[in-house]
Amino acid sequence: MTVNTAQLDAFATPGSLLRTAREKQGMTEREAADRLNLMPNYVGILERDDYTSLRSPPFARGYVKAYGRMLGLHEETLMSVFDQTTVIAPIKNEKRKDTRPLQLQRTGLGVVIGLGVLLLLVVLLWWSREDSAELSLSKSNRDAPLFYRDALQFEARGDE
Repeated sequence: MTVNTAQLDAFATPGSLLRTAREKQGMTEREAADRLNLMPNYVGILERDDYTSLRSPPFARGYVKAYGRMLGLHEETLMSVFDQTTVIAPIKNEKRKDTRPLQLQRTGLGVVIGLGVLLLLVVLLWWSREDSAELSLSKSNRDAPLFYRDALQFEARGDE
């Protein structure tokens, strides 16, 4: 069976053409996968024509094309066999559910309450300091006459 002729065997699949060409070149599946930079099991999957086992089945056509090019197969013939024998479902674009947009800066009730309590504590602290300052000032004013009285008494004793 030759790949370059227009008339191919009725049972020829892209996988069988690839396997035959690889074996003619004496290359292992692992060597082919390494040269194509594919996962090690992808070559076997491509040669079995099991494209649904690939992570991305819609990319199977590109994998087969690259594999055939590496083996030196006639690209147009290989792709025509692939297109005749393979039907790959396109990627389904799942529609996302309509959801509320994500709020990046969301102020919750807990944050507002926490800030309110913090503000209340700051005001109470400020108010208590004001009261203590007034209290110490009034205490010193209240003790002032006693100080002067004691000073006068001391002075009077010094004169004796």
